[in-house]
Amino acid sequence: MNALSKIQQMLINPSIQIDITDFILSMLISAVSAFIASVLYQVFYENRATGSRIHRSFLLIGPSVTALFIAIQFSLPLSLGLIGALTIIRFRTPIKEPEEIGFIMLVIAASIVCATFNYLLLIILFGLALIVLILQKFLPRLFKSKRSDGVLLLTLDGGLTTETKERILRLLGDKTLGGSLQSISYTDSLTTFHYSFTGLPLKHLENLESSLKELTPIRKMHIYFNRQGVLI
Repeated sequence: MNALSKIQQMLINPSIQIDITDFILSMLISAVSAFIASVLYQVFYENRATGSRIHRSFLLIGPSVTALFIAIQFSLPLSLGLIGALTIIRFRTPIKEPEEIGFIMLVIAASIVCATFNYLLLIILFGLALIVLILQKFLPRLFKSKRSDGVLLLTLDGGLTTETKERILRLLGDKTLGGSLQSISYTDSLTTFHYSFTGLPLKHLENLESSLKELTPIRKMHIYFNRQGVLI
């Protein structure tokens, strides 16, 4: 009966009074948490070339999420309405790096913790996040992927004989790991190879261009890796 009475009370009176002092304190702590997350982003991640500087929105995201969850945690209709709304919302803003998702989730998690007034859990959350970020920065080998996959775009002058094409593909196959030809295009007396690979050892990369020039003149050669810092 007590459980049914609580549910009935939530349906009849969804707006239960919240102590204004606790609310203001929670919002302030949420803003401070968002600021700390922003500082962590700038210290450990801002120097990345592809970053979108998403930390500028943390001070808005943090208090907003906290206020939202404080408002709905005492109201069953609002909670159900939020769940229904989230099922139809799709965010089309691209995330350039997976690390940005981690920082966004850190801000959201901290905001929800502030909404539940469990500040000890907030300290533990940021403590663990700081430890992981420090380990990731100063012990990069523990987190660094060994993959060096990418794409090679090779532009050659003039038309090529079938034998020359086969020799080029054979050379690329010997120099790369898991290589495969994606396409060949012909335009204005130029031949372009689009070649993908799962690995390119540094020792082969250094003499790849000279080996290709022994087979045929090269107009351009571009190598793109799918992950940053492969050659470092």
